[in-house]
Amino acid sequence: MKLTQYNYQLKKSRQKRFAFVLIYCICLFILVNLILTFLVYPVRQTSISMNPDVPEKSVVMVSPLVNNYERGSVVLVKSRTDKNMKTLKFIWVKLCSFFTGQQYSPVENENLSGTKEKIRRIVGIPGDTIYMRDYVLYVKPKGEKHYLTEFEITPKTYNVTFLVAPASWDSSIGVKGSFDEITLKDNEYFVLGDNRKATDDSRLWGTVKDEDIAAKVLFCYFPFNKFKIY
Repeated sequence: MKLTQYNYQLKKSRQKRFAFVLIYCICLFILVNLILTFLVYPVRQTSISMNPDVPEKSVVMVSPLVNNYERGSVVLVKSRTDKNMKTLKFIWVKLCSFFTGQQYSPVENENLSGTKEKIRRIVGIPGDTIYMRDYVLYVKPKGEKHYLTEFEITPKTYNVTFLVAPASWDSSIGVKGSFDEITLKDNEYFVLGDNRKATDDSRLWGTVKDEDIAAKVLFCYFPFNKFKIY
């Protein structure tokens, strides 16, 4: 027979230790998930949309607390399904995200456009007037008279992949490589993928607002040889 069957104090002591360990594990789990929900959490980049600076199959760390968005900032844009989601479904999705450390969402589907959060770069901020020619963005900030290319006006250095289409190319096919002037209103940002020829971004969905941005991308940490601060 086990000693705990005869020793009441020892039995109670073991029960207390078990309860302590259980409560400790639950609290640790909640704490870690609170950090991964409200402070920082990893996001896997599964597409070529941000090549070359955010490579396919890389992992970046993002923070929903950092919201100093500027030209050149890399951000995580919310899925467009969030806007039309009913309350109960929204709560269920958030609970799934919370208890999986932001790594799983029941509404995400790689094969359905608009169901997955996307990493994109802010290239236009409120007040900017912008237009695109041959996949390069031209920007005239509010109050300025002249346009500059995105690379001249952006304080952050970044690389893009783009294709100059042949003269015979039908510009109505695929993602736009050129568009006419638009002026961004208050709380409007224009986001693009760094891979300009194979990305859905503001050229298709239109501008995004603060509430459409889930987090700011801080740095890429995997693979280790691709480490980069954004």
